[in-house]
Amino acid sequence: MKRSTPYLLLAPALLFTGFILLFPLVQNLLNSLMHMTLGRGGTSWSGLENYSRVLSDGLFWLAFRNTVAYAVAGTVAALLLGLGFAVVLNARIGKFTDIMAFFYSIPWVVSPVVAGFAWKWLLNDSFGIFNEWLTSWGIVREDVNWLGDPRTALLCVAVARIWQFYPFAMVMFLAGLQCIPQEQYEAAEVDGATALRKFFHITIPNLRYVTAVLLLLGVIWSFNDFNMVFVMTRGGPINSSMVLPVLVREYSFVYFDVGKGSALSILVFAMLFLLSFLYLRVLTRSDAA
Repeated sequence: MKRSTPYLLLAPALLFTGFILLFPLVQNLLNSLMHMTLGRGGTSWSGLENYSRVLSDGLFWLAFRNTVAYAVAGTVAALLLGLGFAVVLNARIGKFTDIMAFFYSIPWVVSPVVAGFAWKWLLNDSFGIFNEWLTSWGIVREDVNWLGDPRTALLCVAVARIWQFYPFAMVMFLAGLQCIPQEQYEAAEVDGATALRKFFHITIPNLRYVTAVLLLLGVIWSFNDFNMVFVMTRGGPINSSMVLPVLVREYSFVYFDVGKGSALSILVFAMLFLLSFLYLRVLTRSDAA
């Protein structure tokens, strides 16, 4: 009886959590196998037809390429930026290191929706501060429509995502740097190693597991990022910044094709599940080490 008591006490919370997580997933899976259109009554069984329609849609592959570029390139850039700030903070140069760490961490605590609207205002082609700076410095002669140009829209959203994610990477790298044994650096100094050699032969190898976890975690979060893209561009212009989470919304609530939108969401779930599996494998290896 004593052994079962903890499970009995946890049962209500586990059942509630399971219902909240599993019911929408199962319902969405069933919807993906049905032909459903909002505003038109009735449903019919379609099997895997919705998945076939998604995979044969050129817009899906465009959104997939944009999502991969947005997630991978943005995460790598955020990790490099976070590592740079972490190295500076770990050196504790000057008296205001803690204050600098506070200011560097501000983007992480800002809501993605608020951050999206802030960057949308900064990049506005009529009164945005970036255009004001560029024209006053003589870099450009006229205002640039950053979010309205298909060549720059996705890049601008990625910059906003990098700005918000790098503080998390900075904190994780800083924790990793403080765990590196100082004896390794002292031994390298005795051997006459330069600061650059110490960085590439001591710092980077000791941060390999932190880097792997951050890379996978950043890709997972960015891959599933809806708020930043939707607030700033809504996938436009001309679908140039369309990503998979926004495309799910387009299929379901713009084209009113719930079955196709559900099928795409299941495909995104499968991709994220695979990335999460890789993340847990890397995390397990790092704990074992």
